Amino acid sequence: MIRNLLLGVAFISSFLSTANAVSSESIGEKLNQHIEQYVEQEDFQGAVLVAQYGKPIFQKAYGYADRASKTPNTLDHQFLIGSMTKSFTAVAVMRLVEQGKLDLHAPISTYIPNLNSELADGLTLHRLLKHQSGLNRHLEQLTHFEEKDVSSAEILSIINTAEQSFAPGSDYEYGNLNYHLAALAVENVTKQSYAQAMQALVFTPLGMKNTGVERISLPPSNRANGYRKSMFGIDRDENIVSYAIGSGDIYSTVNDLLIWEQALYKPDFLSQQSIDLLFKGENQAFGYYGYGFRIREYQRGAGQEKLGKLARHGGSMDGFLSNLHRYTDDQLTVIILANIRRFPIRNLTFELKEIALGTDGLKRDRSTFE
Repeated sequence: MIRNLLLGVAFISSFLSTANAVSSESIGEKLNQHIEQYVEQEDFQGAVLVAQYGKPIFQKAYGYADRASKTPNTLDHQFLIGSMTKSFTAVAVMRLVEQGKLDLHAPISTYIPNLNSELADGLTLHRLLKHQSGLNRHLEQLTHFEEKDVSSAEILSIINTAEQSFAPGSDYEYGNLNYHLAALAVENVTKQSYAQAMQALVFTPLGMKNTGVERISLPPSNRANGYRKSMFGIDRDENIVSYAIGSGDIYSTVNDLLIWEQALYKPDFLSQQSIDLLFKGENQAFGYYGYGFRIREYQRGAGQEKLGKLARHGGSMDGFLSNLHRYTDDQLTVIILANIRRFPIRNLTFELKEIALGTDGLKRDRSTFE
């Protein structure tokens, strides 16, 4: 009798394991079929990873890393992540806060003494990370970019010509200058370049071997080329990313990004207090912005009445698009890295989430939430 019972348990266990494998397979096929529509209709190329509870349920690369040589993209290819860099800068700041080297509410002149005193008045790291500085949005508004790597001193001299459209802390306007200054503060207290500091504070501790900060003088080993679509076809197109220090100069892979994103679930790499600050979003008037992440609600699966918490950030730059959504209550992660512009990347991210949660057949109003 005991033998029969054990055989029954083994059979049920085997059946459930097989059922789960088939279910995972069918979800993967649905995800792939949906992405293929974007390949066909939007010329999508890049890499996609969907994971739940930290384990990939789907990952695949599409299109070309180099269209001229017909070199296909792979999951190991590196992509510039654009403004998703801001999430990394915020995490580095919090690491230094925990080490007692930075204070979120100290005057920014404490860490960047050469910043124009009129601009520095009222500025703190808290207000920079929240995009509440009132500074110009982009360096392009202040200077002409040259085909060269620029130094941090040159970046600061450009920022010193900026203007403020509102008093710090009184309003919100998303802009790169906030995170340029945060990166300069990181450099000044660590006595390292931003690239070196990010390596020491984030990439090396987490084992992110395919992630780094790009410079013309320090190119990544396996980065995909960037491309843009136009009425004349698809052509090479890339930024000079040293002008994007702290706000758009990191490259990575989908698997490295999963390692990093998963490290923000439990208080190990960062304390719970730091994690809470990263994901403490503001109201609509202040952009729903936390520290380096935009925080929204999302509709969960059928039968789940309570809304979930979504933390996300994307990036857009010449030749590249990126998006990372972490649907916290379902521990679902959707990462898209593309080496082509433009296509509706947020729509694709949302649709992959719906397929992964099995809610793609339900009527949704994404505008209210995501």
